[in-house]
Amino acid sequence: MLSSKPAQRQPVGVSGFPIIGSMPEFARDPIKFITRLQNEYGDVAAFSLMGKQSVLISNPQDIERVLLETGKHYGKFHPTYAMRTILGNGLVTSEGDFWKRQRKLAAPAFHHQSIKRYADQMVTYAQDMAQTWQSGAVRDIHQDMMTLTQRIIMKVLFDVDVLDNAAEASKAFDDMMQALGADMGGIEAILPGFVPTPVRTRMVEGVKYIDGLLLEIIEKRRAEGSEKHDLLTMLMEARDDEGQPMRTEQLLDEIRTLYLAGHETTATTLSWTWFLLSRNPEVYARLESEIEQVLDGRAPTAEDVQQLPYCNAVIKESLRCYPVAWITQRIALEDVEIGGYQVAKDTMIFLSPWIVHHDARWYTEPDAFIPERWLKDKAEQPARETYIPFGGGPHICLGNGLAMMEGVLLLATLLQHDHVSILPEYPVEIGLAGTLRPKSGLQATFIGRDR
Repeated sequence: MLSSKPAQRQPVGVSGFPIIGSMPEFARDPIKFITRLQNEYGDVAAFSLMGKQSVLISNPQDIERVLLETGKHYGKFHPTYAMRTILGNGLVTSEGDFWKRQRKLAAPAFHHQSIKRYADQMVTYAQDMAQTWQSGAVRDIHQDMMTLTQRIIMKVLFDVDVLDNAAEASKAFDDMMQALGADMGGIEAILPGFVPTPVRTRMVEGVKYIDGLLLEIIEKRRAEGSEKHDLLTMLMEARDDEGQPMRTEQLLDEIRTLYLAGHETTATTLSWTWFLLSRNPEVYARLESEIEQVLDGRAPTAEDVQQLPYCNAVIKESLRCYPVAWITQRIALEDVEIGGYQVAKDTMIFLSPWIVHHDARWYTEPDAFIPERWLKDKAEQPARETYIPFGGGPHICLGNGLAMMEGVLLLATLLQHDHVSILPEYPVEIGLAGTLRPKSGLQATFIGRDR
């Protein structure tokens, strides 16, 4: 909120180097940097990146207010070169009346009743994936989860099956995510957009490949017409106040955004879930027991999602421990007061679910994997504003309901087929390629169940 008497205190923090500020330390290990910043300077800590005055805010109430007031006193971040290239003017980057219009168009596809009809297809695709697993084999399960969720999002949103293109599409999106990460902490963070680094070149090629794939789908739909009720149809049939359809360029921006967000986040969440389960055998055993008792060997349905409370808690706790969208930004559109500090107009405001989710003030044993914390009475659970894996305010992730349902259904289905274990000797590191993902994948082995 704004204050009639602006706070006199200025945020304190690190000054860094001339011009580049704290970029070297941030680029070297972003999570270590922001953790140190919060520990040493508190809930409103100042720093700078490439000449941009910035603050990290870490109090959940301050974060909630900033998210709620986005579009009023706060704007979205300034898109980096990679963001502009990949996401264009889609839902993630657009603002104002245009964003409201696009959000309104997309929202029906993510309504509770809309996403329930996708449940059976999700389960079928998960069963297909499980059939490729062999007892004793070793595979990169992160790559498997990416392939699976990519196939699902294309079916859910555009009613097409891209299994034949899965490998090429996965590589294209991986190149995009690497470029997003490089824009935050690589040499690309300080180079103008027109400098064609290898990372940027691969990103541009990836965007071209995906656009070609999507244009083929769009042109086929336009030529044949469709009675389908997927998001593509809704966007293609949308008309502005002058009766004009969405330009193809804008259509591609929206589809690319939803495609990227719709499979990367769920795949990565499931990957971290396999890792956490493998390191916490008691949790794993309880989860397997619930799935066996509730489903008794049959395939799960949309109605079963709420009948699997521990499975829901496992996914929710995985998102707390490893929030895929680990950091986000806003920009002060005017002088504001945050946490008793005066924050000047044009200051970049960083907020991190990672920091909030690992803060001992809000979570008992914050570094431990404890799904049971989400099964307590509401009054005993962590406060709502301390759990922000999907963001908050008017720009909260549109697909959060879809992501939770998908996570539960896929986990339950796959565990009916195999016990999955991440190799204990495999080095697991966090990689920040746009999202918080396993840096070098996750090597897993499988023990098949009686089918």
